[in-house]
Amino acid sequence: MNNQQGAALVVVMALLSGSLMLGMSGMQSALIDEQLAGNYRASVQAKMNSDSMMSEFRKNESQSLLDEIYNTECENNASCYEEYERNILDSLEGIEGLGSIVKAVKVEKNNDEIIITMIDQGTNNDAVGETVATYKKGSEDVGLGGDDNDGEGNDGDSGGASSLPFESPIVGCEGVQSSGGSTFSSYNSGVGGWVEGQPGSFAEQDIPLVRTTSANANVVLGGSEHIHGGIEALGTVTLNGSSKVFGSILANQTIYLNAGGGYVQRNAESRADVIFGSSTRVDGVVRAQGIVSLTWGASVGKGIYAQRGVSSPGDPQWNPPEGHIDEDNRSNFFPHTSVSISEIDSQPCDIVDFAGNTLSEEIARYQNDLASIGDVVVNDGVVDITMTPSSISVSGSDIHEHVNGAVPSDDTLFGEAARIYYVDDLNMASKSKLQITGGNVVLVVGGDFTMGGGGAGLVIDIDSSLTVFVAGKVNFGSVLNIEPEVNSINSNGQATFSLFSGYQGSGSGVDFNSSNRVVANVYAPYTNVSVNSGANFFGSVRGRSVNVSGDGSIVYDELLGGAFGNPDDVWDLIGWQ
Repeated sequence: MNNQQGAALVVVMALLSGSLMLGMSGMQSALIDEQLAGNYRASVQAKMNSDSMMSEFRKNESQSLLDEIYNTECENNASCYEEYERNILDSLEGIEGLGSIVKAVKVEKNNDEIIITMIDQGTNNDAVGETVATYKKGSEDVGLGGDDNDGEGNDGDSGGASSLPFESPIVGCEGVQSSGGSTFSSYNSGVGGWVEGQPGSFAEQDIPLVRTTSANANVVLGGSEHIHGGIEALGTVTLNGSSKVFGSILANQTIYLNAGGGYVQRNAESRADVIFGSSTRVDGVVRAQGIVSLTWGASVGKGIYAQRGVSSPGDPQWNPPEGHIDEDNRSNFFPHTSVSISEIDSQPCDIVDFAGNTLSEEIARYQNDLASIGDVVVNDGVVDITMTPSSISVSGSDIHEHVNGAVPSDDTLFGEAARIYYVDDLNMASKSKLQITGGNVVLVVGGDFTMGGGGAGLVIDIDSSLTVFVAGKVNFGSVLNIEPEVNSINSNGQATFSLFSGYQGSGSGVDFNSSNRVVANVYAPYTNVSVNSGANFFGSVRGRSVNVSGDGSIVYDELLGGAFGNPDDVWDLIGWQ
């Protein structure tokens, strides 16, 4: 005992010192991680705030404001835009969720482009977030969603009321329902033909391809639909079967992801709840101002943000909610955080200005002003009716002498001088053909417009177009079989076949039942539009409600946005970042 020199004490003290250093190092690392997580969260919140500000601006933007900015000569003096910046800031005050944001707006003009920047100047931990929107007049771009692929913000373009009838692909103002495995897609006919399965600009830029515009109006995908673009609804959105959305979903009410094997390529954002009822995969983020409810097999790629909590089935120890997020992004799990998602505002269904009239008023005016040719009814035989902008000819029938040689009346279309035919009822069955040739033909049908039978049906030359206003019902059978070289836009840049329905009675006012190729652009704001297609429907559909069935495709030509009116006079959103 007397020979011991205290070595054990030295060793113990050395070990204690090492342990203390390791502990302090771990604490320091944990503090740094906490600070990094807080800073990241603050930066994400700042970006979401600036996105929300921009979404509100987008909903209330006016073409006249952008014109004023463009026509203001500042000669590189940025301060001369301050009045516009103050006015935009004033318009954001009092909007729910934006009042507490320390915000700023920057307006710039760069040659023929206007650049609007929304800035969160440091509401949370001095983190700054910016969202930049770029506008250009007469652009062929349809409009953009966010290029923020991580979805950390409300990037969707909820848009505003439009005066162009075919600017949006599928609009069911009071609801859209699809079943049977339809594909909804888009393409640009100026670049080339549509290739099945190849996404167009709506998918690439995350633009809503399917929309509703009335309060509580829902979107329901009932089968194995493929939507190559986003979905935007003022009511709920429901995915059943194995439906896939190659874009984002934005809804004022609950999003139900019930599709076993379903898929959302971008984000799912709801001002209410997001409910996973099956093993749906969301590649982007899930954001809800209510709750997010997960189920076995549900997975999320980039994060979950919920205001009222996140739940998952089973024991949280073995199935924690954050475990449904991809491992690299599990730090993006915020079950009780402030979530700001701009409300999608309701819009009228009849949005087109017919030189000061609504659609129903314009059809009533035609009925009052135009001289009628009478009924055109083909029930038997092979009858060919050819319509040009200047006259009608009939072959194969002796009972249509009142039609043969008929000429149009002078009137107006969208306020411009036009020659217009008027018939009471148009019913073509049997082996009949209605050919449109020689240019742009305008027809008003005061009663019903029906085409069926086994003839050639409706034939439109590639350099011609048909615009039809119908007061009664429209029913097209398999007689519609438009040739492959005919697109939604003709060779002169005009909508090939435009159908304006003013029907306001019960049942579906517009019915397409065809297993052949159909080209049509439908504007029916007062009635249901039913599309039952086993083939491909090329065009645009806007109805009070839209019901799609069959396993065919509805394909929108991105050039349709400027098919009526002058696209060179419209400011388009060409960039969002």
